[in-house]
Amino acid sequence: MQPAARLSAAIELLSDIEEKMASKGAPADVLVTKFFRARRYAGSKDKRAISDYVYGILRARGLYLWALKLLGAAPTARNMMLVNLARHEPDSFRYFGEENPFAPTRLHEEEEDFLRKLKRLDWHDAPVEASYNLPDWALPGLERRFGKQLAIAGASLNETAPLDIRVNSLKASGKSFDQILKNESELFEKNKLSCLGYRATGPINLGAHKAFSDGLIEIQDEAAQIASSLVAAAPGMQLTDLCAGAGGKTLAMAAEMENRGQIHAFDISPKRLSSLKKRMQRAGARNIQVHLIAAEGAGREIAFGPMEGKMDRVVVDAPCTGTGTWRRSPDQRWRFDADSLKAQTALQGKLLAEGAKLVRAGGRLVYMTCSVLPEENEDVVAAFLDGQPKGAWKVVDYHTQWAESLPGDAPETLALNPEFLQLAPHAHDTDGFFLAILERQV
Repeated sequence: MQPAARLSAAIELLSDIEEKMASKGAPADVLVTKFFRARRYAGSKDKRAISDYVYGILRARGLYLWALKLLGAAPTARNMMLVNLARHEPDSFRYFGEENPFAPTRLHEEEEDFLRKLKRLDWHDAPVEASYNLPDWALPGLERRFGKQLAIAGASLNETAPLDIRVNSLKASGKSFDQILKNESELFEKNKLSCLGYRATGPINLGAHKAFSDGLIEIQDEAAQIASSLVAAAPGMQLTDLCAGAGGKTLAMAAEMENRGQIHAFDISPKRLSSLKKRMQRAGARNIQVHLIAAEGAGREIAFGPMEGKMDRVVVDAPCTGTGTWRRSPDQRWRFDADSLKAQTALQGKLLAEGAKLVRAGGRLVYMTCSVLPEENEDVVAAFLDGQPKGAWKVVDYHTQWAESLPGDAPETLALNPEFLQLAPHAHDTDGFFLAILERQV
């Protein structure tokens, strides 16, 4: 593809993403995959160039929308591309109107006038939320969480995420990392916090790697690995994973349990559970029972009834806004608003109360999200505890469990409650992740 065709393709793809964000449709990564699958003629360099345009604009969308509104231009995909080129590639304007059937149409008079105004714009005038791509609905929670570090945290949440892997102890026990990755182990460095994690230092196609297909490794962010370890799942336990999804943490806990005991993995999505079943087979995890469950209704009570008061561990990895994973999914921040955040926290509270009924005396309820917003984290846990009988639950300080489950000193938390763990990219070099450990007393 010629440069002009790449620009047209990027504008077309970005327009589709914008449309799907507005309608709460498919996420950007799914749309990108679909776009290139329908254009198999696009080479690897074409795909990289188009993706760089699209994700670069998504990571600056808040800033570009601020500029467009200030200058009276419509918030279209084409206009955002114009802003992006004006800032980073002004020479590329020559491709607009090029004698090429795949080139973007020529710049019209209004666009040229807009670009002249754009040259006079002082980008330093942009507010913090625009500069760091922070949507209005999340700003109060982000300010509560980060305070004076908001700009630093916001910038970090807008970077590109690293690639982490977890060594699967069910299959890799006794093997060195060099033996697992063979000639490519030098492309990884040991994670700082997780005892089984490694981070890629350069590009690598893990999906085609034998270590991945053989189940020796799993792709999993370091924060998720840490959360799985802090559940303290042990051989012989009975554990319920209330929102298992595709099962990344479920598989990590199965490895911790050495395939002894049982994990009851529930989810409302057949697609995610189908993925979990495939991953179980690849990983050699044999102590997981997979359960499809309705999102609401009497069927949930029937499914959970036999487990009530019997579980050693109940994990509520609650659906959330995903603010902690914005580095991986930059479009995610534009898929929520104040109303959907409120609906999400109501669901989180419901799931936490539902999971609590399954925990035996002396057992633990572990609540976690991939969010950095207090509304989804400390506030949900506080509301749950306020609604429980006095003395029914004890908060387990994450430092205590860290000393038993993970090497080294526990990192400093960003949580408003010092007994809870809140990770964030700028402070811990992981995804944003929250975890609270509650132990049933009676």
